[in-house]
Amino acid sequence: MGSTWEAFYGGELQGLWSLIALPVAFLVALPWLRLRTRGSDPRAARFVRVWTVVFAAETIVDPLAIVRLGAPMLPFVLLGDYRVFLLVLGVAEPERSLAATCARAAAWTLVVPVVAGLAYRAGAAIAGPLPEQVLWLIYECAFVALALWWRARFIPARRPPALRYLRAVLAYVATYYGLWGLADALILAHRDVGWALRIVPNQLYYAFFVPVAWWLFFSPRYASTRSLVQARR
Repeated sequence: MGSTWEAFYGGELQGLWSLIALPVAFLVALPWLRLRTRGSDPRAARFVRVWTVVFAAETIVDPLAIVRLGAPMLPFVLLGDYRVFLLVLGVAEPERSLAATCARAAAWTLVVPVVAGLAYRAGAAIAGPLPEQVLWLIYECAFVALALWWRARFIPARRPPALRYLRAVLAYVATYYGLWGLADALILAHRDVGWALRIVPNQLYYAFFVPVAWWLFFSPRYASTRSLVQARR
């Protein structure tokens, strides 16, 4: 009997259409969506609005390019990580220039690939050839560790006004990377259910991340005190 979930996972319904439906709808609706506050840090509100449009569009291009054009996956993986670092740094330090924020985000984007690549090569040197899935598992575990460190130490040390928002974003990112890691561990153990589980973080990463990041930034729950006072006037 074939691998039912693996076959479904490899199809376009899961790998393309289900991933771009929400970002397309979100981009279409975005001009008419009412902002409930001026944001978790009003100084970063314009940055978040631009970031939202750019990466909602990128989220649509990503699976289209990979599935329909056969584009390599790695550049889009790095771009997906870059959007996280760019958002967090842009909101945490809105006084920095955009060029400096983009450069710092690019540098942080390289940390996990370098660590994962070195660890994978070391493992292969010790144990012999390893499945490619092992590389992704190392990558996912490393990103969870980095995201949680940023959430607990790196970002709080900068005392940003939008700390609660940034910690929520980093928890969200650690969740989808953690689920990817668990799914890949199951796949390496030859459990078909791993492919079913992988569908969940795919949705969190592609379909929901940008809309959720935008919604939380302008949500009253994460609004700065200044933002709430001005919104009520």
